[in-house]
Amino acid sequence: AAVTPAGWRQGKADVVRALIGAHDDILPPRRRRDVSEIARSGVGVRADVYCWQPAGWAPFAEQYAIVRGGEESSLKGVADSARSRIDLDPAVCGSLGWYLRRERPTALSYENFEIAEALMVLAHQAEHVKVPTASEAEVECAAVQHVRPLVRAAGWDAAYASELALQAWELSYRKLPPGFRSPACRDGGPFDRNPRSSAWP
Repeated sequence: AAVTPAGWRQGKADVVRALIGAHDDILPPRRRRDVSEIARSGVGVRADVYCWQPAGWAPFAEQYAIVRGGEESSLKGVADSARSRIDLDPAVCGSLGWYLRRERPTALSYENFEIAEALMVLAHQAEHVKVPTASEAEVECAAVQHVRPLVRAAGWDAAYASELALQAWELSYRKLPPGFRSPACRDGGPFDRNPRSSAWP
């Protein structure tokens, strides 16, 4: 890699792409057009989304952590903007199943948070494909703001959309490492995508 920040980023992207290619040969992930449609309708991104099997994702995540230098506590998805490809943790895809079936879990169950987080993960990776130069903090702030409209798009009521958006904010966004959060991510802040509304996120 060239001895520049851009060169280092490109070098890491090349290594991750090679890792994905190697795992594709061993245990190919499943291409999911239905999940791709969520990214297209919710974020405005046309990307091929792949859901991995647990036996393939675990070793890939270990190798990915080495490339990333341990800057992320857990790996739930990877975006390749050059190929318009998104690869997802099997647990994320499992939680998106509730959304795709329009099946609402019982009140106060952990599955509700898992749906919120899964939508946030998918939106985060879609934002990386959409704006490859955006920082992690910008992308994460955009992702958490996608939860509410995505829940409404599934036909669920405004109260449930607010509940999942709040869970995504309180239980996911606010617990992220500092590099993934920003003071600009707030109601009326520079990263607010809908400044005319007081609903947050």
